[in-house]
Amino acid sequence: MRTTKLHLALTVALLLMAPGILAVFHYLPLHLSEMGQRFGGKPGDCPVTESVSDRLLRLPFYADLTEADQALVVDPVRGFAG
Repeated sequence: MRTTKLHLALTVALLLMAPGILAVFHYLPLHLSEMGQRFGGKPGDCPVTESVSDRLLRLPFYADLTEADQALVVDPVRGFAG
């Protein structure tokens, strides 16, 4: 199931990339970071966090984002979600 969810998130990222919208994955659960591992963190300690981190997609979001630009991001995501 993890692979399927990751595949869906990658599909959305690629869908957004076509019109030039950058959507990236970049969340590393803190317990799996180098520092977290020094304190004993290991895979499986926080299964929900690990699952969400595979699917968390960062979308453009900033103060000057116009409504038209918001639509360029939101509409493809809504279309994908059906």
